[in-house]
Amino acid sequence: MPGLAFPYPLLYDGCHMTTLTARQKAILDFIERAINKRGYPPTLREIAGHFGMVGTRGAQKHLAAIEKKGYLRKGSGARALELLGRGPSRSVPILGKVAAGKPILAQENLLGSLMVDSSIARWKDLFLLKVQGASMKGAGILEGDFVLVRPQADADSGEIVVAMVDGEVTVKRLVRKRGMLILMPGNPDFEPIVITEKADSFRILGKVVTLIRPEV
Repeated sequence: MPGLAFPYPLLYDGCHMTTLTARQKAILDFIERAINKRGYPPTLREIAGHFGMVGTRGAQKHLAAIEKKGYLRKGSGARALELLGRGPSRSVPILGKVAAGKPILAQENLLGSLMVDSSIARWKDLFLLKVQGASMKGAGILEGDFVLVRPQADADSGEIVVAMVDGEVTVKRLVRKRGMLILMPGNPDFEPIVITEKADSFRILGKVVTLIRPEV
């Protein structure tokens, strides 16, 4: 089974997780090496000089992007850079199709794996699902994103779940209304899925706990 790896451990920023670009990763690694060697981080001018930048504006822009993604915190001093989330990571399987009669994480259901920061992937038997389509774009879940899912057979109204309906796996918001279960899309172009007694093999596979958005 192939393994996929993003260029840096993924961190949670309260909404979704993003990865670093190659240049951002190189800058973060340079900062870490400087701290390990000298005991304090480099200045903007030192970062710019190391990477051949003219002036410090480019370095400042990269640091702002890295901070926004949750990998460091900037203070007011010239060397006030604090690294965040440098802890261990964990391999989380990527779920493909779900074979009838097979456990969710059966080998034939898996496409590969991603390394996710252990502070986020802290539940047992987590899995990732790559989002297809635009049915949840209103909830900030876009095609190509990965949702991190905690396996569970039920969920509260209003929570976003991964469910199986008529043999198809879908990501939707679960709504309980007047004794009915409704899978609500986050896009008005898509119709809600009303769960009835005729729904074949409906089951909730898990609850979406966060979002991972790859960046190139």
